[in-house]
Amino acid sequence: MEALEKSRQQILDTKGGDLLAQATAVRIAAAHALAPAPRDPAGHLGAAHAQARHHLARLTAHDSAREVPAFMTNELFSRLTDARPAPLVVIRVGGYTYTPRKVLRRILDHALDHLNQIDQWLAWQRRGIVPTPTDGWVSSTVTLPDDRLPLAGTDLDAWLWRIDQAARLVQQRAAELTEAELDWLPPDGGWPLRRVLHHLARSERLYAASLDEALPDDSPTTRFEEACRRLDEMVPVGRSRAGDRSVVFPGLYGVIHTPDEIVDQVLVMEDELLTGRSGP
Repeated sequence: MEALEKSRQQILDTKGGDLLAQATAVRIAAAHALAPAPRDPAGHLGAAHAQARHHLARLTAHDSAREVPAFMTNELFSRLTDARPAPLVVIRVGGYTYTPRKVLRRILDHALDHLNQIDQWLAWQRRGIVPTPTDGWVSSTVTLPDDRLPLAGTDLDAWLWRIDQAARLVQQRAAELTEAELDWLPPDGGWPLRRVLHHLARSERLYAASLDEALPDDSPTTRFEEACRRLDEMVPVGRSRAGDRSVVFPGLYGVIHTPDEIVDQVLVMEDELLTGRSGP
């Protein structure tokens, strides 16, 4: 905690908006990773959907046309997902936004995409059939015209029915996978299904809560301070379950670390931001 506080102060002393935005993303991503999750991916999917459902039922309370800035940045996404990530540096921040309908769209598309991936990965393992990309979905970096349309209660009910069915199907398929199938490494260096499913669970909860848990948007400093508060709140939660073998701590992209490793990763990335702040 002392190291986190020292790094927090150094970042605040820079008074750089882009640096604050990147550090905010780092700390919120870590706060998500520190939430204990069921070790079994199917159990994690079920728990995450139950948590998400609480937030999804409230979406009509939000302005349907307002795009709410998310904490994640394109640069942090690359840092956390690239096989050989470059250091995180301060460059012009590329971010994400959400509206109520965009939240619903991303959750449903994400579930269907990875449901299809399970089938393709099993065919790859068993019969050597190389997967065919299915890229019909639209990412969180894009806002479609429909994403800004009003969301009536009847619309929400229809969306929730579809999302519930998709979540049920993914969880059912995940529960049928063997340990060997979950941990099979694709020949192209892609993600094993265990990582995919933990990522899907983390993402559903993140998308669903993106409006209820939106950061304040008055200034980069205020957003960073709130990110620090949330991380400080989650560090003891994670450490209190660190020896519990029934839980794991997956990041937003499915990689599992210990709570101490998650905090260490925050300090490493914030040091990257401070020492390489000019960027390319």
